[in-house]
Amino acid sequence: MNSKLVKAAVTVLVPVAILLVPVPTGLPVMAWKLFALYIGAILGLMLRPLPEPAILLTAIAISSLWLNNVGEALAGYASTTTWLVFTAFMVGQAFNDTGLGKRIAFILIGKMGRTTLGLGYVAALTDFVLCPATPSTTARTGGLVFPIFQSVALTLGSQPGPTSRRIGAYLALLLYQVSMATGALFITALATHPLILTFAKNILKVEVSWMQWAQAALVPGLIVLAVTPYLVYKMFPPEIKVINNKEIASKGMAEIGPMSGKEKILALLFILAVLGWATGQWTKINSTAVAVGFVAGCLVTGVVSWESLLRCKGAWSTLIWYGGIISFAGALGKAGFFTWFAKILGQNINFTGYSDFSVLGGLLALSVVVRYFFASQAAYVSSLIPVFFTIGLLAKAPLLPMVMLLGVSSAFGSQLTHYGNAVGPVLFGADYVDQGTWWKVGTVMVLVNCVIYMGIGLPYWKLIGLW
Repeated sequence: MNSKLVKAAVTVLVPVAILLVPVPTGLPVMAWKLFALYIGAILGLMLRPLPEPAILLTAIAISSLWLNNVGEALAGYASTTTWLVFTAFMVGQAFNDTGLGKRIAFILIGKMGRTTLGLGYVAALTDFVLCPATPSTTARTGGLVFPIFQSVALTLGSQPGPTSRRIGAYLALLLYQVSMATGALFITALATHPLILTFAKNILKVEVSWMQWAQAALVPGLIVLAVTPYLVYKMFPPEIKVINNKEIASKGMAEIGPMSGKEKILALLFILAVLGWATGQWTKINSTAVAVGFVAGCLVTGVVSWESLLRCKGAWSTLIWYGGIISFAGALGKAGFFTWFAKILGQNINFTGYSDFSVLGGLLALSVVVRYFFASQAAYVSSLIPVFFTIGLLAKAPLLPMVMLLGVSSAFGSQLTHYGNAVGPVLFGADYVDQGTWWKVGTVMVLVNCVIYMGIGLPYWKLIGLW
C-alpha cells in the first residue's frame, strides 16, 4: 500500500510541478496543460499505482472537466488505430477458443520436431503463423504457444530446477526471443505498432500501410527469426537433442480431436483477412475494416461467441488505455506541441555533418539502451517515440526507414530484460532460466537484431524505394 501511495504521489505531483512552471515562450497554454496531463498518464503507465485503464480514464476525466475538451479527450476511441488493435485481440481469442492454434502447433511438431533444434524452429514457425492476427504477445506466446511447448518439456521430464536444462529452459528462453522477433514483422503483431504509426502521422506527416510494413520488415525480420533458434541453441544448449515428436504430436492431436467446422471457418476467415491486409494498398480497404469484418465473420458464423469475447479482458483493457493515449497524442499535435518541441530541439542540437546512416544508427542505439528503464512497452512508445521522431525530423533523416527502424526496435529492444514486454514475466516466471542468463542471451540477440536491420534492412529498404 505504501508503495502504491508513493507511486500515486509521483504520478500526481510531477504534472502539478509542470503546471507550476511558466508556460514556455511560443507554446500555447492549452498545449502545456495537455502536456502535463500526458506526462501524468505516462508516469501512471510506468509506475502503475492503478491498472492502465484506470490511469487513462482518470486522465481523460481530468482533461474533460478541467479543459472542457471532452470531444478531444474521447477522440482516440473513434480512431481506426484503436479499433485495429482491439479487434486483433478478439481474433487471438478465436484461435484459443476453437483450438486451431494448438492444432497448428501439433501438426508442425509432428512434421519438424524430431530434434530439439527442430522443435525450436517449430515454436518459431507457430508464433510466426499466429502473429499477424494476435497483437498481444502475452496472449499469443504466453497464453497459446508456451503452454504447448511447456507440456512437451514436462513430458520429457524437464521441470524448473535440477532438470530445467534438459529442454524446458531452452524453450522458455527461446520463445521470448521469438515473440519479439515475430512482433516486429507486422503492424498487427504488436499492440504498440499502430501507436507508433499515429505518432508518425502526427509528427512526420507520413503514413505506413499494413502491406508496406510487412514488405519492409519481412526480409530482415525473417532472417532474424531464422537464426534465433540456432543462436539460442548454441548459447544455451539443452541436454536433450532428439525427441519422439511423432508420439507427442499424436497424443496432442488425439486430445483435441478431429478438425471442427469452427476451425475450418476460422482458417478461411484468417486467410481472407491476411489477403485483405496485404492487398489494402490496391483495394483501398482500410486494415481496420478488414479486422472488424474478420471479427464480425467469426460472430456471425458462430466461430466465437459474444460471451467469449466479453471474457477477453486484455482486449477491453487495451481499448480503454490505448484510446486514451491516442486521444492525448492527437490533442498535443493539434495544440502545436510537437511543432514547438521540434523548434526547441533544432535551436539546441546541431546535426550538421552527420550521414543518414549515422543518424539512424544513433537513434536505434538510443532506442535500445533506454529500454532498461522501461517495464512497459506502451510507456516507452508513448513517451520516447515522439522525441526520437522529432530528433530524426530535425536531422533530416529519411522518414520511412526511421519509422520502420524505431518500430521494429520497439519490439526487439524488449529482449534486453525479462520485464521489457508483458510476456517476459510469464516466460521468465516459469522459473526455468536465471536472470543473468536471460539478460546475457537477450543482449546478444538485441545486437544481432541491430546488425541485421542496419546491415541488411537499410540496403533492402533502399532497394525497394523506401528512401
